[in-house]
Amino acid sequence: MYRKGVSALIINKNKEFLLVNLKSFEDKYFAVPGGGVEEGETLEEAIYREIKEELGIIEKSLEYVDKSSQPLKFKFKVIKVTREGIEYDGSERNFFGFKFIGNDSEIVLQESEVKAYKWVPFSQLNDYLLFDNQLEETSEKILEIFPSDFSTLKINL
Repeated sequence: MYRKGVSALIINKNKEFLLVNLKSFEDKYFAVPGGGVEEGETLEEAIYREIKEELGIIEKSLEYVDKSSQPLKFKFKVIKVTREGIEYDGSERNFFGFKFIGNDSEIVLQESEVKAYKWVPFSQLNDYLLFDNQLEETSEKILEIFPSDFSTLKINL
């Protein structure tokens, strides 16, 4: 069974992506914000809740752009995650794109989960998205959700 999740691709006015370094990560590893979908919650409710929980960003500070057509599925290599008595073999992530129209002063990290955040240009994502296939898969979703903003750019895979 795959655990349903959501991931937020958030860009600022400089077309930089908001990445988070979670407490469970080494300092050099980053990811896009997101998390699991709770029982009875829609994907849309989950993405806004996760962004607010992790970063303190409220819905009115985000301009919705689009959602990926297909979720990104990945199987856990070794560890099976157990949540509320259910064992999961992997995760199924739905990606949502947003433009951040607020101010950085609104960003308040959930200290129990997030160590740091960083705005990163598309061309430098390879320095931060270091997990297996993370750069390639995230880049595909970026190009799908923000085609007019990033279709002419190349990333160093």
